[in-house]
Amino acid sequence: MSLNNLINENLLILDLDCTDKLEILQTLVNLLDKEGVLYDKEEFLHCVLEREKISPTGLEDGLAIPHGKSKYVKSPKIAIARLKNPISNWESVDEDNKVNLVFLIAIPDNEKGNTHIEVLSNITNLFMEENFAKQLQEAPNKEKFLKEIFREDVIEEINEDVQKDYNPEPGNSSNITGHLNKIKEHLLFGTSHMIPFIVAGGVLLSLAVMISGKGAVPESGYLKDVATMGIAGLTLFTAVLGGYISYSIADKPGLAPGMIGSWIAVQNYKTGFIGAIIVGFLAGFIINLLKKIKLPDSMKSLGSIFIYPLIGTFIVCSIVMWGIGAPIAAIMDNLNLWLASMADGGKIMLGAILGGMTAFDMGGPINKVATLFAQTQVDTQPWLMGGVGIAICTPPLGMALATVLAPKKYTREEREAGKAAGIMGLIGISEGAIPFAAGDPLKVIPAIVAGGIVGNIAGFLMNCINHAPWGGWIVLPVVENKIGYIIGTILGALTTALIVNFLKKEAIEMEDLKHSNITYESITDEGIAEVLAITACPSGVAHTFLAAKALEKAAGKNNIKIKVETQGANGIVNRITPKDVKNAKFIILAHDVAIKNSERFTNIKIIDVKTKEAIKNPEDLILKNL
Repeated sequence: MSLNNLINENLLILDLDCTDKLEILQTLVNLLDKEGVLYDKEEFLHCVLEREKISPTGLEDGLAIPHGKSKYVKSPKIAIARLKNPISNWESVDEDNKVNLVFLIAIPDNEKGNTHIEVLSNITNLFMEENFAKQLQEAPNKEKFLKEIFREDVIEEINEDVQKDYNPEPGNSSNITGHLNKIKEHLLFGTSHMIPFIVAGGVLLSLAVMISGKGAVPESGYLKDVATMGIAGLTLFTAVLGGYISYSIADKPGLAPGMIGSWIAVQNYKTGFIGAIIVGFLAGFIINLLKKIKLPDSMKSLGSIFIYPLIGTFIVCSIVMWGIGAPIAAIMDNLNLWLASMADGGKIMLGAILGGMTAFDMGGPINKVATLFAQTQVDTQPWLMGGVGIAICTPPLGMALATVLAPKKYTREEREAGKAAGIMGLIGISEGAIPFAAGDPLKVIPAIVAGGIVGNIAGFLMNCINHAPWGGWIVLPVVENKIGYIIGTILGALTTALIVNFLKKEAIEMEDLKHSNITYESITDEGIAEVLAITACPSGVAHTFLAAKALEKAAGKNNIKIKVETQGANGIVNRITPKDVKNAKFIILAHDVAIKNSERFTNIKIIDVKTKEAIKNPEDLILKNL
């Protein structure tokens, strides 16, 4: 909840000449009462005093936050007193705390959960910023005092302006590009949350089928239970896909409309993943429209948890059930008929398209389109993953093989990267080839695309069936025609290795002795980094950490302190704080999906790039912006 909806000049008193805690609280309660916030000021004061008996409300840096949750409060408000002389008899977490800033929070009893926590969090977050308390203590008047508190609201206005700059007026080509980039980010955000469901569900179901030896879902015993687990994952993933696309667009209020709408589209109308994607974008758009409707202060806390999800879900589901559900289902039926026809004479063409797309950008958006197409058909068209699973692993395996066949054409560092690429290829991570493609794209990318095409076509022609929505050799237990799958992988990797080695010249080894002993690590301490960075990719694994390491290495070589936050499979790691933002010169946002909590960075210079740019040109990104 925005603080400027809770505080105004009438609820603020500066330089209150008072040394008694009870008198201070009475003064603030009187302010609330005069503002028409309370039904009964005596009863509310009693609630506040009872709360004071439970645990200290004094914190540190001169701050105390007494609060009362009571049926005698009409709407959430905050009354503030700055004391003329600090007092030391206010029970505080910090025993040495001398209170001179008192924020009395009044919360209606029916909002004591979400609103209460949100307001406390907003206030304490402000006081975590260095010198914030000092700036309030030194503010010469109410206007300056409130200006410091309302910085978050100013930030929101700035964010809106930045968004307008990012999405200029229609007709401008940069506007189209900006919109397309945002759409892609929202789609990849949903995909990244969907992948664990299809991987877990697909592998569990496939294992149950393979172990049973009957080529069908087991109908009894523990294998039926394992199959049930897998079916649950493959049933839920479309709802998760739609829900998190909507979440990326409209934040938490978009989750319910996106998930419920996608569930209805898929379960009732058999729209498949395409329907879930459409519903996800639709839900996010509708929730953002609903957010533009101004709510009374007394109802704002209900917006995100009740009003927007409820109304949004009804609207989205209505559109699906009485509008777009049946047409999307018809499109999916025709798509499946087309795929079935490909099983006869069109496998080579389809294999070339999917193989080339899968290998081209090694886990990027083009790769995701092709792999998502095959992954979401794994229960009905598993032969698609038979070829795509091979194409996924041929870029890193091909480059690993290339370093073995012609070691003199690669530097020592590239040969080491080849070992890592081999491992990544075996477990189905295309990103293992990125270091090679970033260093020499004109030679490497054509080679890996050719390898992906050969491998994918080989898998299709040899009728390899992959029941898992993943690639590499890690899925061999659930692959039918394992020999063909292995042969296809070898053919694809060998094609890549031979082409790239034909194109490349012998490498000139250049050891950088000056920096050979430098340890490239990210700063973890607060407020000492010169440069900040966040890396985030759809899977939250390879691109995220490759970009992070590239930036850390470039900074280390140039004796620059960098703090890198990763937003990946393990959540947010090494979180950037307000103190970091205040002391750093700029921040690099290297991402292929939407950055979480990006509102933290409105007061710092932002370098916004894709993860590949950070992997390929980390030194340029850092040095050109210092």
